[in-house]
Formats: sequence, C-alpha cells, structure tokens
Amino acid sequence: MGRLLWGAVVLGASGAALGQGFSEEAVSRGIVWQVTNAPVQNGAGLGLIDLDNDGDPDLVAMGQGGAVGVWENNGMGYFASRAAGSGMPTLVFPSGLSAADFDNDGDLDVHLTDFLGNDHLMRNDGGFKFFDVAATAGVDSGGFGYGGAWGDYDGDGWVDLYVPNRTQTHASPVPNHLYRNNGDGTFTDMAVALGVTDGLAPSLVAAFLDYDRDGDADIYLGNDKGSNSSWTNKLYRNEGDGTFTDVTAMAGAEANVDCMGIAWGDFDRNGWMDIYVTNLPYGNVLLMNQGDGTFVDETALAGVGSYVVGWGTQFLDYDHDTVMDLFMVNTLGPNRLYRNGGAYPCVDMAPTLGLDDNSVQHSYVFAMGDVDLDGDLDLITSATNQNLRLYLNNASNGNWTKFRVVGQGNNGFGVGTVIDVLAAGVWQCRELQMGNNFKAQNDHLQHFGLSAAAQMDQIVVAWPGGDTRTLTGYEANRTWTLYPPERMGDANNNGRVDAADILAAKASMKTFFQPGHEIFDMDGNGSLDDQDLALMGLRVSDRFQEGVHAGP
Repeated sequence: MGRLLWGAVVLGASGAALGQGFSEEAVSRGIVWQVTNAPVQNGAGLGLIDLDNDGDPDLVAMGQGGAVGVWENNGMGYFASRAAGSGMPTLVFPSGLSAADFDNDGDLDVHLTDFLGNDHLMRNDGGFKFFDVAATAGVDSGGFGYGGAWGDYDGDGWVDLYVPNRTQTHASPVPNHLYRNNGDGTFTDMAVALGVTDGLAPSLVAAFLDYDRDGDADIYLGNDKGSNSSWTNKLYRNEGDGTFTDVTAMAGAEANVDCMGIAWGDFDRNGWMDIYVTNLPYGNVLLMNQGDGTFVDETALAGVGSYVVGWGTQFLDYDHDTVMDLFMVNTLGPNRLYRNGGAYPCVDMAPTLGLDDNSVQHSYVFAMGDVDLDGDLDLITSATNQNLRLYLNNASNGNWTKFRVVGQGNNGFGVGTVIDVLAAGVWQCRELQMGNNFKAQNDHLQHFGLSAAAQMDQIVVAWPGGDTRTLTGYEANRTWTLYPPERMGDANNNGRVDAADILAAKASMKTFFQPGHEIFDMDGNGSLDDQDLALMGLRVSDRFQEGVHAGP
C-alpha cells in the first residue's frame, strides 16, 4: 500500500471521475508558429505572460527562423499576433525566455537568451512595444544561455536575475551570471564575488526558491552531466545578508542527474516545498523537503522516475483535488502527467487525457496558465518542427482560486511571496516564482485547486522579508488580489488613506464582497463593514497626527 499523504483524501487512481481531458486548439485559437532548429539549443522558449495587465496571459514564443512571436489574448483564450512593430529581435539560435518587472514600472519585461549571440532584455513600453536595454543594463553577455530566473536575493526590493550558461558547449568558458539589480536600470554581475557560478559546470536551469522558509531567496542550480561526472545540482542557501553558502551535500540536494528541468512545489502538503528534476533515461528524481533543511529521495516510492529523456517540468493541480500533480515534456518518448491522487504510487494520466504526444519526438519546453479564464490551468508545449500545441484543460471538476500578488517596495509583482491556503480540511502552499521553468515563463497568478470547498478557511500570505497577512472567508472560484499591509485602504495608490478611499469603500459596501474590494478588507475577514471603515479612519487619523507633529 502506498504512503498516504498528510490530510489527503484518496481518490480513484484511474481518474474516472475527472472531466474529459485536454483538447488541443492552438491553430483554431490563432496560434500558428513552428519551432525550427530546436535540437541545436535543446528547445526554444515560451511564455504565458500578461503583457498588457488586463488579467489574461498573453503569449511570447521563440524559434521560428530566429524570430520572437508575440500574441495578445482576448480574454477568452483566442490570440491575435502583435509581433509586427513589437521591437522583438531576431536571434541566431533562440534559447530561453523569462519575465519580470525589473524597473518596477508596473508591467512585465522579457529576458531572452541567444544560444550563439548576446542576451536581450526587452523593456515593456506598453501597447505590445518593447525596447532592448540589455547593453545599457549590463546584461547582454554572450555564452550558451538556457534562460533566466528572477528573485530579490539581497532584500533591497529590486528583482535580480540569475542566468545559467552551459559551459563546455564549444568549449565556452562563460560562467553563470547573478546580476544584482542596482535600481537605476543597470545590473552588476555578482556571481563570482558571491561564489555561485559553479565554475565550469554546464548549467541548464536555475530557480530562486525559499527552501527553508526564512523569507529570503535561495538558489537551486540544475547542471548537466551529473549522471557520470562530479558535476551535480547545487543548493545555495541565502544567509539573509545577500551572501550564499553551498549546502548541497548537507541538504542531500545533489540529485546526480543530467538536469534539464526543475519543478518546485509542496507535493505531499506538509508545508515544505519539494524539488523534482528531469534527467536522461536513467530516471528523474523527486526530492522531498523534510522541513529541517534536508531532502529525501522518494522517486521510487512515488512512481515518478519516468525513464525517458526529460526536459521542462512543473507541479500543478490540474484536476482541483487539492493535491499537486506533475507534468513534464520529453524527447524520444511521450510526455507525462503524473496524477497525485493522495497516495503513492502516482499514475501517468497523459495518455488518457490526450497529453502524451506520441507523434512528437522532440518536446523540450512548455508553459502553463489559465488561458481561457475558466479557472483551471492550461498548457502550451513546443516541439521541433511542429506547430505549438495549446492544450485547454477540460479535466478539472472541483472549485479553485487564483491570487494576484501586489508586492512591496520595488518588487511590484511580489516575486518570492509564499501563500498558504487552508480549505477542504487541508493546507496547501505556493511560492511565486518568475523564470524557474526550463526556458519558459508561467503565468504569474497563483492557482489552487479547492475540491468541494466553497470558501477558504485561511489564507496566509508571507511577502519576502517577513511581512504577513492572514485572511479568512474568501470564496472559491474567484481571482483575488493580495495586498501587503501598507497598501490596505489606499485604493487610489497615492501613498495614504484619505477621504476618497473611504468614499470608495462605502460605495463598495453596497454590493456583495467580490474581487476589487480586497483593498478595503482591513480586518481580512472576507467582508466589508463598519469595522473596516473604522480601521481606515484610524489610518487617516494617524496621518493627520503625523502631519501635526511634523509641523512648526
């Protein structure tokens, strides 16, 4: 009998109670894009990114003759090309893609790596227009880059960028970069000074993640050729002051694989994030976080070894049963979706759900997000000499929620925020990451399946650095915005709570509590009442008193 997960409800392993699977609809929804020459650089990047801040993920894709395609989502999952006049460059061998708001101007910028050229940082100027600022920003280094990961490693509020480079390719000596964001549009490479280049190891993927839940950004680095050499994956613990310690051996995080992909999520719902890495046919590895700074290999127990050539991989709750599942794309073998039904071993549902892609031999990259805004996670995959595949999710049959995080300081999108949710009698957690998927960017909204729960009993939000809020009574099947403590009540975002905010709150009280009202929920109980107005009034009074005391 398999191990029962903490607090889990065991569901049928066959998945018979689920919906009708995934439907492939790329062409009918306006996506016509073929990835060429991808085996040279092991796939070309993808991103489901809300480029225009209208609440739905748009699409960026690399790989058609070196071009970079851009599509706008109309809010129902239909796409129109916006590539003409976008300013996106033509690359030699398009490689990896990630996104973050590096300049904190309120929209997501796009970072591109070129396998045989310089990297690009495309500043989002609105209206699907982009401008390459890589050279002036100091992040246009060459090397065989495989993508990028974003996180605020030094706690100054600005998101920094880690770029893994595959040294040894054509004898390239260009190491990995850790670009510190200086807050003025420029970056400084700190990788050598902080000891996180990993020398000449051939790195393919990296992730900022808070494995010990102490509020700062640690680094997990995935290296190639670890199956038969001394190169292993690396875990660098952030010491809280922007310096790092290599704790790989101590933590048991080596994996000893030819690492191509990293997934990060709480697979057993014990409140600690786990790591899954893809590999050559020797078998992928599932490392379970014990909560004491160490990981234990439970691959065989969970039945998720796969044993084909694996690339991009991510945890997700595709069926809304409150348990994280595991998707990966492969070459020389079918893609897999391991359903975690609450007890090991997991079951590969990809053939049943129409995701195995037996006709495709070279799948490297995928991204995930709720493309059609129906509440579940859809998938878009990229394979060599094939049109992109857009798989719409029809396999979920439970309730859900999504969260949009408002960050603190200059980290406007809240990268690194950890969210814990109690619903249906179990806790779940997510960490908001940007760029950790292999060469790909997922939608930044954080998605939870809630099974039959009509509301969430608790939502605990921890922003990087330590500030937290606890919310109760928020309904299922909504996309909620999570505001940090200092933003509460300030609906017009002018830096203070004033009479205009109180009038807006009073107007909102006349309607049912819904998305858009969260900023007035001062006591976090999922409703608007006189108590919230009173707390807003205290903020107005405090500001007035500060003004009096500051006077002559």
